[in-house]
Amino acid sequence: MHRMMCMLALIIAVSIAPQVQASAPKAAAKSKTKEPVAHIFSSPVEVKAGRAIAEQTCAKCHGVNGVSVEEGVPHLASQHADYLYAQLKAYKDGARKKVQMRQSIKAFNDDALRSVAAYYFSLDLPHTAGAQQGAGADAQPTSAGDVDPEQSGKAASTGCASCHGKDGNSALPGMPSLAGQNLEYLVNAMKAYRAASRKDPMMRPAVALLNDDTIENLALYYALQAPKASPTSADGDAAAGEPVATACAECHGADGNSTKPDTPSLAGQDPRFLVTATHAYKDGTRDHSAMQSIVASLDDDDINNVAAYYASLAPTGGAARKPLTTTQWADRCDRCHGLDGNSTNPQIPSISSQGEEYLAMAMTAYREQDRGNTIMRAMLKPIKDVEIENLARYYAGKRRRAVVFLQAPCK
Repeated sequence: MHRMMCMLALIIAVSIAPQVQASAPKAAAKSKTKEPVAHIFSSPVEVKAGRAIAEQTCAKCHGVNGVSVEEGVPHLASQHADYLYAQLKAYKDGARKKVQMRQSIKAFNDDALRSVAAYYFSLDLPHTAGAQQGAGADAQPTSAGDVDPEQSGKAASTGCASCHGKDGNSALPGMPSLAGQNLEYLVNAMKAYRAASRKDPMMRPAVALLNDDTIENLALYYALQAPKASPTSADGDAAAGEPVATACAECHGADGNSTKPDTPSLAGQDPRFLVTATHAYKDGTRDHSAMQSIVASLDDDDINNVAAYYASLAPTGGAARKPLTTTQWADRCDRCHGLDGNSTNPQIPSISSQGEEYLAMAMTAYREQDRGNTIMRAMLKPIKDVEIENLARYYAGKRRRAVVFLQAPCK
Protein backbone atom coordinates (compact mmCIF):
# COMPACT_ATOMS: atom_id res chain seq x y z
CA MET A 1 0.00 0.00 0.00
CA HIS A 2 2.86 2.37 0.89
CA ARG A 3 4.41 1.80 -2.56
CA MET A 4 1.10 2.54 -4.23
CA MET A 5 0.75 5.75 -2.23
CA CYS A 6 4.25 6.77 -3.17
CA MET A 7 3.46 6.30 -6.87
CA LEU A 8 0.27 8.33 -6.63
CA ALA A 9 0.11 11.66 -8.47
CA LEU A 10 -2.51 14.00 -7.05
CA ILE A 11 -4.32 16.15 -9.56
CA ILE A 12 -6.01 19.06 -7.86
CA ALA A 13 -8.36 21.12 -10.02
CA VAL A 14 -8.99 24.60 -8.70
CA SER A 15 -11.16 27.48 -9.82
CA ILE A 16 -8.42 30.12 -9.81
CA ALA A 17 -5.20 30.47 -11.76
CA PRO A 18 -2.33 28.18 -10.78
CA GLN A 19 -0.12 29.86 -8.20
CA VAL A 20 3.48 28.81 -7.60
CA GLN A 21 4.41 28.11 -4.00
CA ALA A 22 6.70 30.27 -1.88
CA SER A 23 8.24 27.58 0.31
CA ALA A 24 10.48 25.96 -2.29
CA PRO A 25 13.73 24.20 -1.48
CA LYS A 26 16.57 26.11 -3.12
CA ALA A 27 17.80 22.98 -4.86
CA ALA A 28 14.44 22.49 -6.55
CA ALA A 29 14.36 26.05 -7.85
CA LYS A 30 17.93 25.99 -9.14
CA SER A 31 18.21 22.40 -10.29
CA LYS A 32 20.46 22.00 -13.31
CA THR A 33 19.33 18.44 -14.03
CA LYS A 34 17.24 17.57 -17.07
CA GLU A 35 14.25 16.62 -14.94
CA PRO A 36 10.93 18.27 -15.83
CA VAL A 37 10.30 21.71 -14.34
CA ALA A 38 9.13 21.33 -10.74
CA HIS A 39 6.58 24.08 -11.17
CA ILE A 40 4.81 23.33 -7.92
CA PHE A 41 8.01 24.31 -6.11
CA SER A 42 9.02 27.29 -8.24
CA SER A 43 9.91 30.17 -5.98
CA PRO A 44 8.66 33.77 -6.30
CA VAL A 45 12.26 34.73 -7.06
CA GLU A 46 12.31 32.37 -10.04
CA VAL A 47 8.95 33.62 -11.28
CA LYS A 48 10.12 37.24 -10.92
CA ALA A 49 13.25 36.44 -12.91
CA GLY A 50 11.10 34.83 -15.58
CA ARG A 51 8.92 37.92 -15.80
CA ALA A 52 11.96 40.15 -16.34
CA ILE A 53 13.13 37.94 -19.21
CA ALA A 54 9.63 37.74 -20.68
CA GLU A 55 9.20 41.50 -20.62
CA GLN A 56 12.45 42.00 -22.48
CA THR A 57 12.36 39.07 -24.92
CA CYS A 58 8.96 37.41 -25.24
CA ALA A 59 6.33 40.11 -24.70
CA LYS A 60 6.48 41.55 -28.21
CA CYS A 61 4.82 38.40 -29.61
CA HIS A 62 3.43 36.46 -26.64
CA GLY A 63 2.48 39.39 -24.42
CA VAL A 64 3.88 40.10 -20.96
CA ASN A 65 0.64 38.64 -19.57
CA GLY A 66 0.99 35.52 -21.74
CA VAL A 67 -1.84 36.54 -24.05
CA SER A 68 -0.57 36.75 -27.61
CA VAL A 69 -0.84 40.07 -29.38
CA GLU A 70 -0.16 38.61 -32.83
CA GLU A 71 -2.42 36.34 -34.84
CA GLY A 72 -0.97 32.86 -35.25
CA VAL A 73 1.22 33.19 -32.13
CA PRO A 74 0.21 30.98 -29.18
CA HIS A 75 -0.98 32.19 -25.80
CA LEU A 76 1.40 31.01 -23.05
CA ALA A 77 -0.42 32.03 -19.86
CA SER A 78 -1.19 29.06 -17.54
CA GLN A 79 0.42 26.62 -19.99
CA HIS A 80 2.21 23.72 -18.29
CA ALA A 81 5.73 24.73 -17.29
CA ASP A 82 7.10 21.29 -18.14
CA TYR A 83 5.74 21.62 -21.67
CA LEU A 84 6.96 25.22 -22.11
CA TYR A 85 10.43 24.35 -20.86
CA ALA A 86 10.64 21.35 -23.22
CA GLN A 87 9.64 23.49 -26.22
CA LEU A 88 12.12 26.23 -25.33
CA LYS A 89 14.84 23.60 -25.08
CA ALA A 90 13.79 22.22 -28.45
CA TYR A 91 14.19 25.65 -30.05
CA LYS A 92 17.55 26.23 -28.37
CA ASP A 93 18.83 22.79 -29.36
CA GLY A 94 17.61 23.13 -32.94
CA ALA A 95 14.92 20.43 -32.80
CA ARG A 96 12.30 23.09 -33.53
CA LYS A 97 13.26 25.28 -36.45
CA LYS A 98 11.55 28.65 -36.18
CA VAL A 99 14.41 31.10 -36.73
CA GLN A 100 12.91 33.98 -34.73
CA MET A 101 12.46 31.79 -31.66
CA ARG A 102 15.94 30.30 -31.90
CA GLN A 103 17.52 33.74 -32.21
CA SER A 104 15.50 35.11 -29.29
CA ILE A 105 16.60 32.47 -26.78
CA LYS A 106 20.02 31.44 -28.05
CA ALA A 107 21.80 33.23 -25.18
CA PHE A 108 19.53 31.81 -22.44
CA ASN A 109 20.97 29.29 -20.03
CA ASP A 110 18.90 26.47 -18.55
CA ASP A 111 17.88 28.46 -15.47
CA ALA A 112 16.54 31.26 -17.68
CA LEU A 113 14.44 28.81 -19.69
CA ARG A 114 13.01 27.32 -16.49
CA SER A 115 12.26 30.76 -15.08
CA VAL A 116 10.37 31.86 -18.19
CA ALA A 117 8.38 28.61 -18.19
CA ALA A 118 7.55 29.01 -14.49
CA TYR A 119 6.52 32.65 -14.99
CA TYR A 120 4.08 31.99 -17.82
CA PHE A 121 2.65 28.99 -15.96
CA SER A 122 1.91 31.27 -12.98
CA LEU A 123 -0.40 33.48 -15.04
CA ASP A 124 -4.12 33.20 -15.62
CA LEU A 125 -5.35 32.90 -19.19
CA PRO A 126 -8.58 34.87 -19.62
CA HIS A 127 -11.34 32.87 -21.25
CA THR A 128 -11.77 35.62 -23.82
CA ALA A 129 -8.21 35.15 -25.08
CA GLY A 130 -8.94 32.23 -27.37
CA ALA A 131 -12.52 33.22 -28.04
CA GLN A 132 -11.72 36.68 -29.43
CA GLN A 133 -11.83 35.19 -32.90
CA GLY A 134 -13.42 31.93 -31.83
CA ALA A 135 -16.87 30.71 -30.99
CA GLY A 136 -17.40 32.57 -27.71
CA ALA A 137 -18.19 31.08 -24.35
CA ASP A 138 -17.72 27.32 -24.13
CA ALA A 139 -18.56 26.46 -27.72
CA GLN A 140 -20.31 23.18 -28.27
CA PRO A 141 -18.69 20.73 -30.68
CA THR A 142 -22.00 20.22 -32.49
CA SER A 143 -21.99 23.82 -33.68
CA ALA A 144 -23.52 25.12 -36.86
CA GLY A 145 -20.09 24.80 -38.47
CA ASP A 146 -20.65 21.05 -38.76
CA VAL A 147 -22.31 20.28 -42.10
CA ASP A 148 -22.86 16.66 -43.13
CA PRO A 149 -20.75 16.40 -46.31
CA GLU A 150 -22.39 13.16 -47.42
CA GLN A 151 -25.85 14.72 -47.28
CA SER A 152 -24.54 17.82 -49.04
CA GLY A 153 -23.10 15.58 -51.75
CA LYS A 154 -26.36 13.68 -52.04
CA ALA A 155 -28.23 16.94 -52.56
CA ALA A 156 -25.74 17.99 -55.23
CA SER A 157 -26.07 14.62 -57.00
CA THR A 158 -29.65 15.17 -58.15
CA GLY A 159 -28.43 16.66 -61.41
CA CYS A 160 -26.24 13.61 -62.04
CA ALA A 161 -28.85 10.93 -61.36
CA SER A 162 -30.36 10.76 -64.85
CA CYS A 163 -27.04 9.44 -66.23
CA HIS A 164 -25.19 7.93 -63.28
CA GLY A 165 -28.14 6.65 -61.25
CA LYS A 166 -29.53 8.16 -58.05
CA ASP A 167 -27.06 6.21 -55.89
CA GLY A 168 -24.23 6.28 -58.42
CA ASN A 169 -25.08 2.89 -59.94
CA SER A 170 -25.86 3.60 -63.58
CA ALA A 171 -28.39 1.50 -65.48
CA LEU A 172 -27.86 3.47 -68.68
CA PRO A 173 -25.67 1.62 -71.22
CA GLY A 174 -22.47 3.52 -71.95
CA MET A 175 -22.60 5.54 -68.73
CA PRO A 176 -20.13 4.79 -65.93
CA SER A 177 -21.20 3.92 -62.41
CA LEU A 178 -19.65 6.11 -59.70
CA ALA A 179 -20.75 4.23 -56.57
CA GLY A 180 -17.85 2.92 -54.48
CA GLN A 181 -15.30 4.59 -56.73
CA ASN A 182 -12.06 5.90 -55.24
CA LEU A 183 -12.64 9.32 -53.67
CA GLU A 184 -9.48 11.01 -54.91
CA TYR A 185 -10.07 9.77 -58.44
CA LEU A 186 -13.60 11.19 -58.49
CA VAL A 187 -12.40 14.56 -57.22
CA ASN A 188 -9.58 14.71 -59.77
CA ALA A 189 -11.86 13.66 -62.63
CA MET A 190 -14.50 16.30 -61.87
CA LYS A 191 -11.88 19.02 -61.51
CA ALA A 192 -10.34 17.93 -64.83
CA TYR A 193 -13.74 18.23 -66.53
CA ARG A 194 -14.26 21.63 -64.90
CA ALA A 195 -10.86 22.82 -66.16
CA ALA A 196 -11.58 21.33 -69.63
CA SER A 197 -8.41 19.20 -69.46
CA ARG A 198 -10.77 16.23 -69.88
CA LYS A 199 -13.09 16.68 -72.85
CA ASP A 200 -16.74 15.75 -72.63
CA PRO A 201 -19.58 17.92 -73.95
CA MET A 202 -21.95 16.74 -71.19
CA MET A 203 -19.62 16.71 -68.21
CA ARG A 204 -18.02 20.08 -68.80
CA PRO A 205 -21.21 22.16 -68.32
CA ALA A 206 -22.39 19.85 -65.53
CA VAL A 207 -19.41 20.66 -63.30
CA ALA A 208 -18.35 24.08 -64.63
CA LEU A 209 -20.00 26.02 -61.81
CA LEU A 210 -19.21 23.62 -58.95
CA ASN A 211 -16.76 24.88 -56.31
CA ASP A 212 -14.15 22.65 -54.68
CA ASP A 213 -16.27 21.94 -51.58
CA THR A 214 -19.22 20.80 -53.68
CA ILE A 215 -17.00 18.58 -55.81
CA GLU A 216 -15.46 17.00 -52.72
CA ASN A 217 -18.87 16.43 -51.11
CA LEU A 218 -20.24 14.96 -54.33
CA ALA A 219 -17.25 12.65 -54.66
CA LEU A 220 -17.59 11.58 -51.02
CA TYR A 221 -21.28 10.76 -51.47
CA TYR A 222 -20.57 8.51 -54.46
CA ALA A 223 -17.50 6.92 -52.86
CA LEU A 224 -19.57 5.92 -49.82
CA GLN A 225 -22.33 4.24 -51.84
CA ALA A 226 -22.37 0.45 -52.26
CA PRO A 227 -21.38 -0.44 -55.85
CA LYS A 228 -23.33 -2.87 -58.00
CA ALA A 229 -22.23 -4.67 -61.15
CA SER A 230 -23.46 -3.05 -64.36
CA PRO A 231 -26.56 -4.67 -65.92
CA THR A 232 -25.33 -3.82 -69.44
CA SER A 233 -24.43 -6.86 -71.52
CA ALA A 234 -20.91 -7.03 -72.90
CA ASP A 235 -19.97 -7.60 -76.55
CA GLY A 236 -16.63 -9.29 -75.80
CA ASP A 237 -15.43 -12.56 -74.26
CA ALA A 238 -14.56 -12.17 -70.57
CA ALA A 239 -12.38 -15.33 -70.50
CA ALA A 240 -10.36 -14.07 -73.47
CA GLY A 241 -10.00 -10.68 -71.84
CA GLU A 242 -8.49 -11.97 -68.59
CA PRO A 243 -4.92 -12.59 -69.87
CA VAL A 244 -4.98 -9.26 -71.73
CA ALA A 245 -5.92 -7.48 -68.47
CA THR A 246 -2.74 -8.59 -66.68
CA ALA A 247 -1.05 -5.44 -67.96
CA CYS A 248 -3.69 -3.39 -66.14
CA ALA A 249 -3.54 -5.14 -62.76
CA GLU A 250 -0.70 -3.09 -61.28
CA CYS A 251 -2.81 0.06 -61.25
CA HIS A 252 -6.41 -1.14 -61.39
CA GLY A 253 -6.00 -4.16 -59.09
CA ALA A 254 -5.79 -7.88 -59.81
CA ASP A 255 -9.55 -8.13 -59.30
CA GLY A 256 -10.36 -4.78 -60.88
CA ASN A 257 -10.67 -3.03 -57.51
CA SER A 258 -7.94 -0.43 -57.34
CA THR A 259 -6.17 0.28 -54.07
CA LYS A 260 -4.54 3.39 -55.51
CA PRO A 261 -6.61 6.39 -54.42
CA ASP A 262 -6.07 8.31 -57.67
CA THR A 263 -6.80 5.34 -59.95
CA PRO A 264 -10.33 4.15 -60.80
CA SER A 265 -11.65 0.69 -60.02
CA LEU A 266 -12.95 -1.14 -63.11
CA ALA A 267 -14.68 -4.15 -61.54
CA GLY A 268 -18.39 -4.29 -62.42
CA GLN A 269 -18.10 -1.17 -64.58
CA ASP A 270 -20.33 -0.64 -67.61
CA PRO A 271 -18.59 -2.53 -70.47
CA ARG A 272 -19.67 -0.07 -73.17
CA PHE A 273 -18.20 2.81 -71.19
CA LEU A 274 -14.93 0.86 -70.76
CA VAL A 275 -14.76 0.27 -74.52
CA THR A 276 -15.37 3.96 -75.28
CA ALA A 277 -12.80 5.13 -72.70
CA THR A 278 -10.14 2.68 -73.94
CA HIS A 279 -10.61 3.79 -77.55
CA ALA A 280 -10.29 7.41 -76.38
CA TYR A 281 -6.93 6.63 -74.80
CA LYS A 282 -5.81 4.76 -77.91
CA ASP A 283 -6.66 7.58 -80.32
CA GLY A 284 -5.34 10.29 -77.99
CA THR A 285 -8.70 11.91 -77.20
CA ARG A 286 -8.02 11.22 -73.55
CA ASP A 287 -4.56 12.33 -72.50
CA HIS A 288 -2.76 9.91 -70.19
CA SER A 289 0.67 8.74 -71.30
CA ALA A 290 0.72 5.51 -69.25
CA MET A 291 -2.72 4.46 -70.47
CA GLN A 292 -1.92 5.39 -74.07
CA SER A 293 1.20 3.23 -73.95
CA ILE A 294 -0.63 0.22 -72.51
CA VAL A 295 -3.56 0.24 -74.96
CA ALA A 296 -1.56 1.17 -78.07
CA SER A 297 -1.19 -2.46 -79.20
CA LEU A 298 -4.76 -3.57 -78.46
CA ASP A 299 -7.11 -4.26 -81.35
CA ASP A 300 -10.90 -3.95 -81.23
CA ASP A 301 -11.39 -7.55 -80.10
CA ASP A 302 -8.87 -7.11 -77.27
CA ILE A 303 -10.63 -3.95 -76.09
CA ASN A 304 -14.07 -5.60 -76.15
CA ASN A 305 -12.74 -8.66 -74.30
CA VAL A 306 -10.98 -6.65 -71.58
CA ALA A 307 -14.13 -4.59 -71.07
CA ALA A 308 -16.20 -7.78 -70.76
CA TYR A 309 -13.69 -9.21 -68.28
CA TYR A 310 -13.76 -6.20 -65.98
CA ALA A 311 -17.56 -5.93 -66.22
CA SER A 312 -17.78 -9.55 -65.01
CA LEU A 313 -15.84 -8.88 -61.79
CA ALA A 314 -17.47 -8.03 -58.47
CA PRO A 315 -16.99 -4.42 -57.31
CA THR A 316 -16.06 -4.09 -53.65
CA GLY A 317 -16.05 -0.33 -53.19
CA GLY A 318 -13.24 1.92 -52.07
CA ALA A 319 -11.98 2.77 -48.62
CA ALA A 320 -13.72 6.14 -48.36
CA ARG A 321 -14.15 7.54 -44.86
CA LYS A 322 -16.92 9.86 -43.85
CA PRO A 323 -15.27 12.92 -42.23
CA LEU A 324 -15.53 13.07 -38.47
CA THR A 325 -17.80 15.60 -36.82
CA THR A 326 -16.26 18.17 -34.50
CA THR A 327 -17.61 16.12 -31.58
CA GLN A 328 -15.79 13.02 -32.83
CA TRP A 329 -12.55 14.92 -33.44
CA ALA A 330 -12.75 16.53 -29.99
CA ASP A 331 -13.22 13.10 -28.38
CA ARG A 332 -9.95 12.01 -29.97
CA CYS A 333 -8.08 15.17 -29.03
CA ASP A 334 -9.30 15.06 -25.42
CA ARG A 335 -7.63 11.66 -24.90
CA CYS A 336 -4.25 13.42 -24.71
CA HIS A 337 -5.08 17.10 -24.24
CA GLY A 338 -7.65 16.54 -21.50
CA LEU A 339 -11.37 17.13 -21.22
CA ASP A 340 -12.28 20.21 -23.27
CA GLY A 341 -8.58 20.68 -24.02
CA ASN A 342 -7.48 21.02 -20.37
CA SER A 343 -4.48 18.74 -20.18
CA THR A 344 -3.80 16.77 -17.01
CA ASN A 345 -0.37 15.75 -18.26
CA PRO A 346 2.24 18.46 -17.55
CA GLN A 347 4.20 17.46 -20.65
CA ILE A 348 1.21 17.81 -23.00
CA PRO A 349 -0.12 21.30 -23.69
CA SER A 350 -3.58 22.51 -22.83
CA ILE A 351 -5.35 23.78 -25.93
CA SER A 352 -8.47 25.28 -24.36
CA SER A 353 -8.78 29.06 -24.87
CA GLN A 354 -5.80 28.94 -27.23
CA GLY A 355 -5.89 31.29 -30.22
CA GLU A 356 -8.09 29.97 -33.01
CA GLU A 357 -5.71 30.96 -35.80
CA TYR A 358 -2.73 29.44 -33.99
CA LEU A 359 -4.57 26.14 -33.43
CA ALA A 360 -5.56 25.98 -37.09
CA MET A 361 -1.99 26.75 -38.17
CA ALA A 362 -0.53 24.10 -35.86
CA MET A 363 -2.97 21.39 -36.98
CA THR A 364 -2.29 22.20 -40.62
CA ALA A 365 1.46 21.98 -40.00
CA TYR A 366 1.08 18.53 -38.47
CA ARG A 367 -1.11 17.37 -41.33
CA GLU A 368 1.40 18.63 -43.90
CA GLN A 369 4.29 16.95 -42.01
CA ASP A 370 5.88 20.32 -41.21
CA ARG A 371 5.84 19.70 -37.45
CA GLY A 372 7.58 16.69 -36.05
CA ASN A 373 5.30 14.92 -33.55
CA THR A 374 4.62 11.47 -35.03
CA ILE A 375 1.42 10.91 -33.06
CA MET A 376 -0.04 14.25 -34.10
CA ARG A 377 1.02 13.69 -37.70
CA ALA A 378 -0.68 10.31 -37.85
CA MET A 379 -3.89 11.50 -36.21
CA LEU A 380 -4.29 14.61 -38.35
CA LYS A 381 -3.23 13.08 -41.65
CA PRO A 382 -6.85 12.64 -42.89
CA ILE A 383 -8.25 15.92 -41.51
CA LYS A 384 -9.78 18.39 -43.96
CA ASP A 385 -9.54 22.18 -43.89
CA VAL A 386 -13.14 22.63 -42.77
CA GLU A 387 -12.61 20.13 -39.94
CA ILE A 388 -9.51 22.05 -38.82
CA GLU A 389 -11.47 25.31 -38.81
CA ASN A 390 -14.32 23.84 -36.76
CA LEU A 391 -11.97 22.15 -34.29
CA ALA A 392 -9.84 25.28 -33.81
CA ARG A 393 -12.97 27.35 -33.20
CA TYR A 394 -14.26 24.77 -30.73
CA TYR A 395 -11.13 24.71 -28.53
CA ALA A 396 -10.61 28.46 -28.77
CA GLY A 397 -14.04 28.82 -27.19
CA LYS A 398 -13.36 26.39 -24.32
CA ARG A 399 -12.53 27.76 -20.88
CA ARG A 400 -9.02 27.12 -19.54
CA ARG A 401 -9.22 25.36 -16.20
CA ALA A 402 -6.40 25.92 -13.70
CA VAL A 403 -4.82 22.58 -12.79
CA VAL A 404 -2.04 21.94 -10.28
CA PHE A 405 0.06 18.76 -10.28
CA LEU A 406 1.54 17.40 -7.08
CA GLN A 407 3.81 14.38 -6.78
CA ALA A 408 3.15 12.65 -3.46
CA PRO A 409 6.34 12.69 -1.32
CA CYS A 410 8.07 9.34 -1.05
CA LYS A 411 11.04 8.33 1.04
